[in-house]
Amino acid sequence: MAATDGTRGEFLSMRGWVFVVVAACALAGCNTTGDVASTMYPDAVRAGSAVKGDAAILVVGNGGSETINYLQFVHSGFPAINARGISLAPDGFVAIPVAVGTTGLELQNYTTTGRPGTYLPNGVSMGFVPVRTPKIDIPSPGLYYVATVFPGQSRNFETRPTAVQLAKLRKERPELAGLKPVNFGWSN
Repeated sequence: MAATDGTRGEFLSMRGWVFVVVAACALAGCNTTGDVASTMYPDAVRAGSAVKGDAAILVVGNGGSETINYLQFVHSGFPAINARGISLAPDGFVAIPVAVGTTGLELQNYTTTGRPGTYLPNGVSMGFVPVRTPKIDIPSPGLYYVATVFPGQSRNFETRPTAVQLAKLRKERPELAGLKPVNFGWSN
């Protein structure tokens, strides 16, 4: 009987290790699709930095009066894409690189400097403002306008940039202006 219990214990221990290895490989795989950021924590494209022509870049604008410091995008894959450590000032833009081939992407929520997000010990989240933009696919390199978010206003977001916003984006972010707009036109 003791041999059977030991064998069963070794089997359960082996299953635990297999689970850990599979989970680690799945998470590591989120960052293995080339130079284009396909990580769950991509760095925002800095103003004036070089952007590769084969990159897919998400643009989010801030139409409110509060600074946004976190954006979370969900998509048909796993895990979510989290742009943290950003400072998206009112009337500003942030550019987030994503992997070409991402499908069903939507901006799910954000936080502001005046309303930081956190998780309680019981798993309940606080401070995250829901957005849920329409889902878009990222089939090719280029520039994708996701939304203008309006923190602190009853109007939560707008998916179509205005002509004034586009002119400002082209002027302030020339590194992005060289990319092909995919889901909008420069003359919106």
